[in-house]
Amino acid sequence: MPHSRNEILEKVYSAQTDHERRDAYDKWADSYDRDVTGFGIQLPYVSAAVFARHVPLGTEPVLDAACGTGMHTLPLALMGYTGFHGIDISAAMLAQAEAKQIYDDLSPMALGRPLNLPDNHFEVTYCIGALAHGHAPPESLDELIRVTKPDGLIIWSTHAHRNERTKVFHDYRQSLSKAGSWEPVFETESFISMPDGDPGIQHAIYVHRVIS
Repeated sequence: MPHSRNEILEKVYSAQTDHERRDAYDKWADSYDRDVTGFGIQLPYVSAAVFARHVPLGTEPVLDAACGTGMHTLPLALMGYTGFHGIDISAAMLAQAEAKQIYDDLSPMALGRPLNLPDNHFEVTYCIGALAHGHAPPESLDELIRVTKPDGLIIWSTHAHRNERTKVFHDYRQSLSKAGSWEPVFETESFISMPDGDPGIQHAIYVHRVIS
């Protein structure tokens, strides 16, 4: 069964390996912002509102994990937030992010693997649109917790429509709370994230505070 009825989205959601994901996003990078804007994407605006509600201006450094083209972080930069460090699997997407001139640095890294980043370093970790089937696995959250300071925030999204593919992300976030790795602070209602691209895809934005 396909992951999405949208042909472009299906190419990235159906990727099985890091190589396939990297290749899919490298090929999509030049038209990514234009395409997802055409899909009516809501994630940059909802996630920026959540970030601004919970993070005071001047809080840094901020890790933008799976930053893509920087689309999700651009609204924050326009509001005066600084100190962004972006990582992404795709060099072509990083090139698009660099052109926006909102990052202190950008590095190629894949979520789901050990990150070449120090422990307890970031005040906030921001990961929007990446934790989903065919993208970064739920275990990626372990590394995001590791690199975030105790009492720091992780602001992230995952699919809110529930099925066997999305359930693992919700089970994993709850297991991290039970283990005392983080605690929930806030979550949005579920919303259709790309109404003109695939109205069957819903997201929610979550805020967790790191405990250990």
